[in-house]
Amino acid sequence: MNIDMARNKGASLFNLKLLNQLQIRRVIYYNGPLTRQQIANELGVSLPTVTTNVAAMLADGLLTEYEGESTTSHAGRRPQLVDFNADSRFAVGLEFGPYGAFACVTNLRGRILYKKELSSPSKNYERMLIDVSTQCQMIIRESKVPPHQVLGIGLGLPGFIDSQRGTVRTGLYSSWADRELAADLRRQTYLPVWIDNNARMRTYWREMFSGRDTPSTFVYLFVSKGIACPLMIKNDILAGKHASAGEIGHTTILPDGPICPTCGRKGCLESLSSEAAILAQVQATLGHDTTWDMQKVLMAQRQGNSTVCDIMKQAVGYLGLAAANIFNFISPNLLSIDGLIFENEENRKELIEVVQSNLFGLSTEEAKIEFLPHNSYSGASGAAAFVVRQSLLA
Repeated sequence: MNIDMARNKGASLFNLKLLNQLQIRRVIYYNGPLTRQQIANELGVSLPTVTTNVAAMLADGLLTEYEGESTTSHAGRRPQLVDFNADSRFAVGLEFGPYGAFACVTNLRGRILYKKELSSPSKNYERMLIDVSTQCQMIIRESKVPPHQVLGIGLGLPGFIDSQRGTVRTGLYSSWADRELAADLRRQTYLPVWIDNNARMRTYWREMFSGRDTPSTFVYLFVSKGIACPLMIKNDILAGKHASAGEIGHTTILPDGPICPTCGRKGCLESLSSEAAILAQVQATLGHDTTWDMQKVLMAQRQGNSTVCDIMKQAVGYLGLAAANIFNFISPNLLSIDGLIFENEENRKELIEVVQSNLFGLSTEEAKIEFLPHNSYSGASGAAAFVVRQSLLA
């Protein structure tokens, strides 16, 4: 065998080992704890292949094993189960959203070890890089996790974010546009950095860290100042060629409706049903001497204010039509809904009623909907989940 052939063979064996470990990690993360034989059966590989790779990851501390319960009534050796050692690695997650900046540190299974609300990032790009680097160092130090066990940093941002290239197409501030944010932060922090749209980060939180059973295909309707709807298809988010998939907020619902201040077109869903749209309608109608926020709006709805109730009913009705269109178009296994407005039970009932009245070809049982509790840290936690995913499972 000549030198080039030997090198190619060595490289192939090395790549095969990495691929085997990646596949094993995925199976264990989403289905563990498992026996080695169960892993081999799931992947269709030999037991020795699994045993060799698991041994390497046990030695590295990434995996752990313990005795499971015997599955038979006969005495004998209990099965040895393999699972992730959740506290062997950690991730930093950040979300810079329209209502604030939030940070957390999690373990591999999403347990939050530290969280903190941060000051809003600077519009000046260079200043922001320095501030974020300083904040990340502080977060890691205050969390008391070993720095060498931190996998990296995830950052969720509103706008069109190209996660593969680590660039901001359009985002929180125009001064950040067309910047290689992930690479620039990596140079500042000396840690791997991944960025993505903040609604997509929340979808990763739902899939990996929520503690709920998650189908391989589902959608995440996020209603906040704007509206977004990432699609998880066979355990992978559809971002689209230009990182713009999931922008349901700017699909037209009412052609002669109000003009959207974001996209400039009439009657998009965001102009009708977002928190910004609801607040604008309430303020214009009832403003007078009161400055309204969503908590005040929801309280007024609970107290039966007829004007607020009418505005909310209409806004939720348009959201229900959009949700029904989602079911009719792609038939997801689950629609997860995240939005402060659904803290009020009447809004949940209204949306479900509108969806069920506009389904085609699906029964009401097949159009499964869940309402997630509002959590200011879901975006930051999802950014940490993205770090785990990109570091160990992608």
